[in-house]
Order: sequence, then structure tokens, then C-alpha cells
Amino acid sequence: MKDPSLRVLMVEDSENDALLLIRVLRKGGYHSVYERVETAAAMKKALQERQWDIILCDHSLPNFNALSAIALLKESNIDIPLIVVTGTVGEEAAVKCMRLGARDYIMKSKMARLCPVIARELKEAQARRKHRQAEFQKKAALEELRKSEEKHLAIIENIEEGYYESDLKGNLTFFNSAMCQLLGYSREELFGINSRRFTDKENAKKLFKTFLEVYKTGNPAKAFDWQIIRKDGATRHIEASVSQLKDSSGKPIGFRGIVRDTTERKLWEEKLQQTLEILKKEVNTAIHALATALEFRDPYTAGHQSRSADLARTIATEMTLPKNKIDGIRMAGSIHDIGKLSIPAEILSKPTKLTDIEFSLIKEHAQNGYQMLKDVESPWPLAEMVYQHHERMNGTGYPRNLQGDEILLEARIMAVADVMEAMASHRPYRPSLGLQTAYEEIEKNKGILYDSAVVDSCLRLFRQKGYEFQYRNIHKM
Repeated sequence: MKDPSLRVLMVEDSENDALLLIRVLRKGGYHSVYERVETAAAMKKALQERQWDIILCDHSLPNFNALSAIALLKESNIDIPLIVVTGTVGEEAAVKCMRLGARDYIMKSKMARLCPVIARELKEAQARRKHRQAEFQKKAALEELRKSEEKHLAIIENIEEGYYESDLKGNLTFFNSAMCQLLGYSREELFGINSRRFTDKENAKKLFKTFLEVYKTGNPAKAFDWQIIRKDGATRHIEASVSQLKDSSGKPIGFRGIVRDTTERKLWEEKLQQTLEILKKEVNTAIHALATALEFRDPYTAGHQSRSADLARTIATEMTLPKNKIDGIRMAGSIHDIGKLSIPAEILSKPTKLTDIEFSLIKEHAQNGYQMLKDVESPWPLAEMVYQHHERMNGTGYPRNLQGDEILLEARIMAVADVMEAMASHRPYRPSLGLQTAYEEIEKNKGILYDSAVVDSCLRLFRQKGYEFQYRNIHKM
């Protein structure tokens, strides 16, 4: 193992004494690199130009001394152990040097102490460096945390939504300006206030239940609605979120979340719903008029439409589709053959097999129905449903040869209902083929012509839940 290298700055006016110190260090196991200085200027220059591990300083020099060297080292703000090495020094002078910053003093008559003292001071200097580095890193981390918190607070303060933090009892402990504006209180008034203060009993119970669930499960609650009562007595609808607030050990200490005023949106939604209801009534009236017109012209088609519509609605319900979609399917089903109004009545009621030309005219009813309905304002895509109800999953349907997901789900449901009713019921040109034949048709072509999920729901209705077509006239299967 090589001798440890030691960078030594010697404040010494005697070269011989310097060499003596080097020999002592060599004997103690140190390989020394040194520079000898005799004046303050030379010492200052050496400190600026190089790094040193230790300073060995004579007490008294012709133009310099240990006290001045200690003062110069302090002024430089460099942590280098300075050891006074001298031939003769009084106890008072030695104590003064130690008090001002010397790490130790060695009498030249007792040089055996030199290497152990140096080893001790080097170890302590290293410990001080590590401590300073740790302190620096700690300060840097704290500064970074402070900047991050300032940025975080600035973001929270400038968002439009209200932000809040509360203790486990629901008392507000922190909030932004938007929260104050929403509730109508000043910061001083709002601090420490309990959430029960700005809501009624019913909403307070709802709020308590939500917060309790978050506390028990640890899962945040997102976008739950409740009502607040502002300081001025006004009621506002809000949408809020809440999650646990935890300490450094992960223990829940409160709650925090975002609050958004949804009053205007609620009012808009109510108005929109009213408009939709009016529109639905108007569309329903118009469609009822169309269906009645077709019924007078072709009773067979009218009965087929109403039964197909009921089956389509029931299939959609069985598939748990949304109510609005179910209403649209029922509405479209009741006029899905409306395009037949443009087909001569003698073809519609012809008791014999249709010619190719006559059948091609019949096939135009889907497109004709689309043309009739495309400009009708409706909450549902009625025109497209009518247009697509003869399309098939494998693209062999008409009029556009759509396939798979290109076909609306509503139209896929109507297609199955249409086929089931047509095959199971009496037609002008043939008697009923029977339900069993209809079952076989959709089962055989499930996933090919007809949507698999729709077929499964339809068969379940008939076979397991007792669904039956309702007939209003003598043309019963």
C-alpha cells in the first residue's frame, strides 16, 4: 500500500526545520508535497492557487506569526486544519492560538505527537466536509421544496375551481380565493368553519356519507353533486371531489378536493331537457301521423311496423341500452317502412309472388324512407335507422352494403325484429311461416347476417321470457 499523499503548506522561515518536519511525516507514513512560505502575501497566494490538507505554522517568523496566519486563514474562509509547530511558546500564547482557530500546537521537542495529531485533524476535517455537504444538500432540498410549494400554492390560488383542505371533522384548514368567492365568505370567516355551516341537513348527510366512505376505503370520490348555501343565502349546485389528506407516515389527517360551481350547467341541462321533451312530443306527433297515413294505405305494413317496433324496443331493453336509445329504437321501428308510401298500393297488397321489377321497387323503400326523414329534427338518428334496417353484418344487405360496425346498433336490432315479425306473421302473398322457422333463420345466420348479441337477446325473450307478438286484426299467425 502506498503512503498517503499529504499536501502541506508550511509557514516556516527555516528550510532545515521544514525538512525536519518532512522527515517526521515520512517516518509517520505520509508522502508529503509541500510549499514553504514566510510572509502573509506568500501564504495568501498559496491558498488561492492550490488546495492543502494541512498547515504547519511556526509561532514566530521575522515578518509574520501564527496569529496573523490564523487571521488570514479565517479571512480566506477555507477549512484547513492549522497546527502550530514551534520551538518555544508560552502556555498563554498557545491557548490564544487555539482560541483563535489553531487546531493544536506541537513543540519541536515533542515531534512524536505530530503524525497522530495530523491524522486526527484530517479525519475531523473530512467529517466537517461531509457535514457541510449534507447541510448544503439539505438547504438545497429545502429551497427546492419551498419553490415547489410556492409554485403549487400559486397554481391552486389561480385555478378557477375552489380548492379546499379540512381536518377529519370537516373543519376547513386551507382553501383558495375561488373557494371564498364560491361560498361568499372572507378568508378570516371561512378558516375553521365546518362544512355543515354552508349546506342544509339533507346535503350535510350526503356529504358526511361520502367523506366517511373515503376515510374508510381510502378511495377518492370524484364528481359527486350536492348543494351549498352561500353566506348571502343563495343556493348553488356544485360538483366536488374528495380524497384523503395524509401525514408523512401515511396516516389520514383530513380531506382535500376540488369544488366546481355547476349551477349554470344545471340550469342549461334542465332547459335542454325541456327542449328535448318538446321535440320528442313533436317528433312523436309527426311520426304518429306518418304511421297512421301508412296504416290507411296498407294495413299489413302498419301492423308489421307496430309489432316490429315493440319487439325492437323489448330487445333493446333486454340488452340494457340507455332509455333514450330505447325510445329512439321504438320511434324508428314504428315507421321503419315509411318509404313504402311511395310504392304503388297494388304492389304492397299483391297476393301473389312479386316480379323482379316489383321487388326492386319494394327494396327502394329504405332509401325513400331516409329521404322523407333526413330533414326531420329529432333527438335520434331516425333517418339513418330507417335507411339501414335492411343492411346485414356481412355486407350483403341493401341499399348501401354496409357491414359490421358500419351499421348502427339500433338498425341491427331493427333488422332482427323486422325479420322475426315478417316470417312469423301472415303476409298478403303467403301465410305465416311460423315462429320456429323465424328462430331457425336468425339462429342459422347469427354473426353472419344478424348481430350475435341481438339474436341472443331476441331468442331469450321468446324462449325464456314468454314474449309474444300482439295482433290487433284477423291476420294472426
